[in-house]
Amino acid sequence: MNSDCLSALQTCDQIIRLKIPNLLRLYLNPFVAQTCVALAEIVSEVWPATRSEGRRSSFLANSGEEALSGALKLARYAQNVHWRSDGLTTERNDLATRVFLVDDGNRFRHFASTVIESDESDERVTIEFIPEMHSISTAQFIARNDQADAAGGILVLSPDALREAHDSGDFQQAVMRFCGGNRGLVIACLDQDLFSDQAMFTDDKLNPDIVAFDESFTRRQVPFGAFSARPELAALWTVKGMTNFHSTTFQPNTISTMHFLKCLHEQSEPFYRQLLPSLKPLLVDHDLLYHTFRDLFSSSLAKLISLAGYDQDDVTASGHYIRVGNKRIFDGVGGVACSLRGHNPPDWAKEIRELDPVENIRGEVQLRLKALTGLPHHVPAVSGAASVEHAIKLALTAHPSGSRIVAFQGGFGGKTLLALSGTAKGFYRQNIDPLYANVVYLDPFADDAASRLQQLAEEAPIALMQLELIQGVGGVREIPESLLHSIEEVRQRTGAFLFVDEIQTGMFRTGPFVRSSGKPIQPDLLTIGKGISDMMFPFALTLYSDRIDALLKARQSTLVSDLHNKYSYELGYRALLNTLRQAEHEDVSLQVARAGQRFQEELARQLKGVSLVREVRCYGLLIGIELNCRKSLIQRAGLNAAQLYLLQMMNHPSRPVLMGFCQYDPHILKFTPPLTVTEEEVVSVCRTIAETLKASTIKLMFTAISALWRRRK
Repeated sequence: MNSDCLSALQTCDQIIRLKIPNLLRLYLNPFVAQTCVALAEIVSEVWPATRSEGRRSSFLANSGEEALSGALKLARYAQNVHWRSDGLTTERNDLATRVFLVDDGNRFRHFASTVIESDESDERVTIEFIPEMHSISTAQFIARNDQADAAGGILVLSPDALREAHDSGDFQQAVMRFCGGNRGLVIACLDQDLFSDQAMFTDDKLNPDIVAFDESFTRRQVPFGAFSARPELAALWTVKGMTNFHSTTFQPNTISTMHFLKCLHEQSEPFYRQLLPSLKPLLVDHDLLYHTFRDLFSSSLAKLISLAGYDQDDVTASGHYIRVGNKRIFDGVGGVACSLRGHNPPDWAKEIRELDPVENIRGEVQLRLKALTGLPHHVPAVSGAASVEHAIKLALTAHPSGSRIVAFQGGFGGKTLLALSGTAKGFYRQNIDPLYANVVYLDPFADDAASRLQQLAEEAPIALMQLELIQGVGGVREIPESLLHSIEEVRQRTGAFLFVDEIQTGMFRTGPFVRSSGKPIQPDLLTIGKGISDMMFPFALTLYSDRIDALLKARQSTLVSDLHNKYSYELGYRALLNTLRQAEHEDVSLQVARAGQRFQEELARQLKGVSLVREVRCYGLLIGIELNCRKSLIQRAGLNAAQLYLLQMMNHPSRPVLMGFCQYDPHILKFTPPLTVTEEEVVSVCRTIAETLKASTIKLMFTAISALWRRRK
């Protein structure tokens, strides 16, 4: 085990020993608050003129590229909103949302586009992933300074470009012209080396609107990314109705933020010592923690945590349960289908260390995955959204003749810029255009879905068909088998690639390792994540076929090698190998099948005759309960009935349960318990669900009033 892996494992071990919640949103995480304080101070230290704004709030991600994606979303959102609010037009201003990425060092190669060898000539061909984003050198940026349209848009400065901005007067002038008349926004990408050399920042001419941070701040030992924005920009995403819009990946988590603070101490000790008076109180003053978490990270999440009663100073997580004070709550969310054995498996760090005799961790992982999925190749990722982006990039880079994507309504690919191609909900794409445009969304549940797909295949070449076999965010709904036959026929007949997103259905969640193994399809690409590491380490994989591998090599693409170099975390691979071995030893697939069947039987028995329940859908341990509450008295009163039921479950007097809901359809409750759930727990949880869904309106209203009464202001 190399030193980087050992350092990250030591942080995980500390989390396990102290039973600190890692992937739990309903937790006033002190390490998240401390990280946001540190990031705000880093910005002020590097650009002192920003101190007059007050502390900047931050948005967390799992990599520098995810952070840049989020920063660009915010910048484009701001530009589009500003342009459309002037009353003169509702159309997008192309100049306001174009992006210039000044990146001499190719740090963001493949981010917005990639270059391959042409099939028809010796020329190089550029494949575009994000429209109107131009990667240029500092010399090219200076050269365009005199053009009529030089001002305006979004300027991204890589760490190399930031150094050039300090050293070159011509480059400084070009940047100032770009920003002239408040028509341009600047995103500065800061790394640890640049921060360590902060003495170079002696003037205040460049005060970036958004600052993005990358993995160098965790020594690339643990996935990490973040961006901090000017208060008036950040405020665009904190207003009512926008609270779920911006997130780039599952956030927050303890492993990334705790390790960030550890590395900051080691790499920038004088600065860290200056911060200590601001950081230490957050571990002991709970009111200060709440307000800091609210002001610098997420006001909506802070309020939700308070409403749920989780805003206490003694929240711990172990096994299948969360403890809040004296209350023990069964966690039926588990990081949204991340939970295999529950929180903080006590022997996890020991199991990882015992893998040391394995000479080729990645090699064994690859062999096991090929046996389980039929796909012999992979690239690593740090989140579900990142793995989806990798799949789309691999497909568009490899496909000989097409650039069209067919995705399915109700699907969710993630919220990063390219992953949004497979996210059918229009809300998540509003005001951040232009996005990848050659996408057709097809309703998989329409009677003519199969014939419509055949028609699309005749009209123009399809590069990629993207689907989830069970739409988790879209309501825990299974794609009809008849459509799968049509998809496979189109794949074989036309050469279109099939990408199956198994982020929520994979890792034994529905019984088999991946759900596609029992279906009449053969994916060319497949993503897994969530449960790879027992909720300990952000990691995911994109698997792909021999055909795609051969095409990528023929096009002399460096995409695969670059992704391996950037995201191959040893601890991620060790965690996956450990999970695969443990699952094989315990026959997790059979356990899940039995537990899922037991849930189905118990819910059917205990919810029989409950008119509120429209349908229960059990796919192993991915469970949806659709409620018929849209015309209920509570709903007509302007309250969210489904959320009141969830709140009632969390406050059950003897058997509290934490359950989630589907983002697209909040009236559909979603339950993803640990794969090691016991029969006794199944019966207990089903009793809580049944008793809650039978609760009177008066009881629900009392729960709501009690929650509002205790909520912090």
